[in-house]
Amino acid sequence: MGKYFFVLIFIFLVVQVKSQQLPVYNHYYNNPYLLNPAEVGSDGYLSVVLNHRMQWTGIEGAPRVTTFNLQAPFSYKKGSLGVGIRNFQRGLITTNEIMGTYAYKAYLTKVATLHFGISLGLYSTSIDLNQIDDPDDPILTNFANNNIQPLGNAGFKLRTKAGFNLGFALPKLFKVNYLNESDFSSYDFSPLDEFVFMTYFKRPLDKKIITRKVKGMKRRVEIEDAYAPLQLYFIYKHSALVDKRVEVLGTLHLHEDFWVGGAYRLNYGVSGLVGFDIGSLSFAYAYEPASDYVDGFTQGTHEVQLTIRIGEKKKLERSRPILRTLEKTETHRARFSADEISEGGTDQGDGKMKKYYVVIKSFKDFNSADEFVRRMAEKELYTNIFYNNIDKKYHVYSFQTYKLKEANEQRRAVQELTKYKSVTIITVEQ
Repeated sequence: MGKYFFVLIFIFLVVQVKSQQLPVYNHYYNNPYLLNPAEVGSDGYLSVVLNHRMQWTGIEGAPRVTTFNLQAPFSYKKGSLGVGIRNFQRGLITTNEIMGTYAYKAYLTKVATLHFGISLGLYSTSIDLNQIDDPDDPILTNFANNNIQPLGNAGFKLRTKAGFNLGFALPKLFKVNYLNESDFSSYDFSPLDEFVFMTYFKRPLDKKIITRKVKGMKRRVEIEDAYAPLQLYFIYKHSALVDKRVEVLGTLHLHEDFWVGGAYRLNYGVSGLVGFDIGSLSFAYAYEPASDYVDGFTQGTHEVQLTIRIGEKKKLERSRPILRTLEKTETHRARFSADEISEGGTDQGDGKMKKYYVVIKSFKDFNSADEFVRRMAEKELYTNIFYNNIDKKYHVYSFQTYKLKEANEQRRAVQELTKYKSVTIITVEQ
């Protein structure tokens, strides 16, 4: 039995050395966190991603990899959290991994950012004892009871406004050791045994107008986070144990919710890609024909990925907007007339100077506006009333300035930090 076990381990190690010391994925273009911890939460959404890869279907014991990711970026903050769980089956042997990730974004310039990420976790390896004639063999028992070991990876990414991204990842900070005398004994720190270099071009568009059905009618709407249809990726993987790998991949978005693509992996072959979005769901599929190593024995490799985006996109601006309001008054003085309300918007303004009012809500009568000011003061949002001679309305405003940029900043702050979303800017010539 001992001889059988060591033959099994030898085969297992050879398979690992020759095939998949580094994870193999086709959907890193849609979820770069698969390869680089610095990419966690990079799309700005709280998301759940499930990836399943069935390699060499038709061959008994062929590799099966299932990966679960949870990614959680923070609004306005420069950090993101992630959780990665992976189940890797090949033959009688199964490896389970779990890691937690933290990523941080630093601004090099107003438009260029540098992202850092690090993951720490655990892995364990088990053998399917139901397939063993003598599962009580002490060698197998020792192996099964002493295989929980530390796991970690790290990486960074440089992102530019033009769409160029440059990433470098260390997928294994500790040397993998599947035969241990005790738990947590494999602490050989060897981060440079394997590394991944990835660069890709994903050019963002300032504005994209599309036609969509809104309440049964076709309308022209502007979409956020639009990118150029063609996206290109290049990956170089290095390992001290296997041949170096080079991969190129490209996707073409035929529609904002549908894309096709292809990839080529040096010394392995080509892959086909397709994917689509339905609301907050994203589905992608990849197929690899059988390589020369297993040609004639398998129907190829299939990989699917499902992404669920939860809630609204997190705001990842350089800094959180600051809400500025009028100065606090001791009490709200009840007003019975509009005589003291400032006026503006006359038809004969000379245009020498413009004042901008950040208006939260407008009313046709003074009493309603005055009551709204009182309610706002109770919420510590201090406002005042401005009467516009042009539209004959009383406008409740939280901020006034002679600078349009300041007015736009405060409008955005009110929209994002309060429940009032229909904020406008009224311009009055002095």
